[in-house]
Amino acid sequence: MFLKTTIIATKISNMKKIIFPVLALLLISYSCQNVEHKNSKKAKYVFLFIGDGMGIQVINTTQVYIDSVLKSDKSLSFINFPVQTFATTYAANQYITCSAAAGTALSTGSKTSIGTLGLNFNHTDTLFSIAKKFKDTGYKVGLLTSVSIDHATPAAFFAHQGSRGSSYEIAVDMLKSGYDFYASGGFVDPYGKKLKEPVESIYSLGKKYSFAFTSNLDSVDILKSNFKSIVYSTPDPASESTLKNYIDADSADVTLAELTKKAIQTLDNPKGFFMMVEGGKIDWACHSNDGATAIKEVIAFSDAIIPALEFYKAHPDETLIIVTADHETGGFSLGNKENKYGNKLSILSNQKVSKENLKDLVINELRRKPRPTFAQMLEFAKAKTGLGDEKLNLALKDEEQKKLLEAYNKTIRELEKSSSKTDYLSESKEQFSSLCIDFINKKAAIGWTSTAHTGSPVPVYVIGNGSELFFGRIDNTDIPKIIVKSAL
Repeated sequence: MFLKTTIIATKISNMKKIIFPVLALLLISYSCQNVEHKNSKKAKYVFLFIGDGMGIQVINTTQVYIDSVLKSDKSLSFINFPVQTFATTYAANQYITCSAAAGTALSTGSKTSIGTLGLNFNHTDTLFSIAKKFKDTGYKVGLLTSVSIDHATPAAFFAHQGSRGSSYEIAVDMLKSGYDFYASGGFVDPYGKKLKEPVESIYSLGKKYSFAFTSNLDSVDILKSNFKSIVYSTPDPASESTLKNYIDADSADVTLAELTKKAIQTLDNPKGFFMMVEGGKIDWACHSNDGATAIKEVIAFSDAIIPALEFYKAHPDETLIIVTADHETGGFSLGNKENKYGNKLSILSNQKVSKENLKDLVINELRRKPRPTFAQMLEFAKAKTGLGDEKLNLALKDEEQKKLLEAYNKTIRELEKSSSKTDYLSESKEQFSSLCIDFINKKAAIGWTSTAHTGSPVPVYVIGNGSELFFGRIDNTDIPKIIVKSAL
C-alpha cells in the first residue's frame, strides 16, 4: 500500500511539474495578448518624471510625514498610481550606478559606464535618446529640472560626452539637439571658463541655432512664435545654478510645479509631446544626509506631477505618465539604532533651512565682528532648526554639545586662515552646521548608510495609456523601450 501511495504521489508531483508550467505559459500568453490589445491605441502625450536619488524609503517616509506631522489627508500625487513595480539600476561597469549612466539607461535603453552620457560603455558608439526619437517623429519635446540643465540627468537626453563634467560641451550638445523647451536653474559653465582656450558663450552661440534665453516665464508664450527653442533659467538661482531647495524657498521663487505647468502650455499641440521632468535636488539632499530637506524635495516633486495629472484627466486615453528614479541615494531609512522603533518625524518640522543653506548662514555669522560666542551660535542654530530646545524633544546631550564646540572652534580657525570673505569652506572644515543636521536626523529616527548612491532597485509608478506594459520587475533600460512601444 505504501508503495502504491508513493507511486501515486510521485505521478501527481510530476504532473504538477508539467501542468503548472503549461498553465503559466498559457496565462503569460493570454496576458501578452491582452497587453497588445490594450496598447493598440498609441499615447500622444508622454511624461517621464525622474526623482533623482528617490528610493522607496524616502517616498514612504514623506507620506508618513504628510500623514502624521502635516496631518493632511492628501497623498503624494503618484503614490496610488494603478501600476507599480521596481527597476534595477546597475551600470555597465559597476553595480552602484551614477546619474550619468542611469540617465543614459533611462533615455536610450542601453547601459553605459560610470560618468558617460549618450555613448556606449567604451565610448566607441553614439547612443540616441527617446527624446530625439520623439522630436524626429514630429512631437514637441521639453526637458525640465530643478538643478542645472547641463546636469547629468537632463543631459542624458541630448548630450554625447565621455565625461558628465564637460559642462560647456554638454550645453553645446543641448543647442544641437534643438528641442522645444528647456527649463532649469541655469548653466554651470555657459562661458566655457573651465576650458583652456576661449570659446563663444552658449548665449551667443544659441542665437545661431534659433534659441531664445529667458528668465521670465511670462515671456515664453511670446518667444515660442519667433524662436525654434526656448531655454528658461530661474532669475534667482541657488548655488551651482539650481532652483532653491523647497525648504529654503519663499513664495516668489519659481517651483518645479510652475515649470511643469508652463511646459504643458508651451508644448501642447495636436501631434503630441514628450516631457522629462527631474526632481534633481532630492539627490542633493540625500547626499547631504538631510532628512527634512529630502522630504520637502519629494513633496515639491510630487507637486510637479499634479499639472500632468490634470492634463491626463482631460486626455485619459492619450496620456502616459511614468514616475521613477535614476538610483537611490544615501541609504535612507525611517528608523535608526538610536530610536529603534520610535517615530519622531515631527522633530523635522522645526528645521527651517536646508543643511546647504545652514552652512552658508553659519559661516556668515562667524565672519561678523564681533564674532558670535559659542553660546550665541547655539541659540542661532536653535532658531533655524530647533536643536537644543527641550520642549521640542531636541535637547542637546553633553557629548553632542562638546562636538559642536569642537566644530565651532575648528571653523573659526579655518576662517582665520582663509584669504577672502568669499572663500569656500568644505564640509570637513565647517562641521558645525553638519553636526546640527546630523543630530536632528538621529533624534527624528532618520537613518543613513551612505553619503553616496546605493544599489537598491527603484520604484516605478505608471498611469495612462500603455501603463499595462510595465509589469513584473524590470530594468531601467526597459523603461524607454516600453515608452517607445506605447507611443511611437
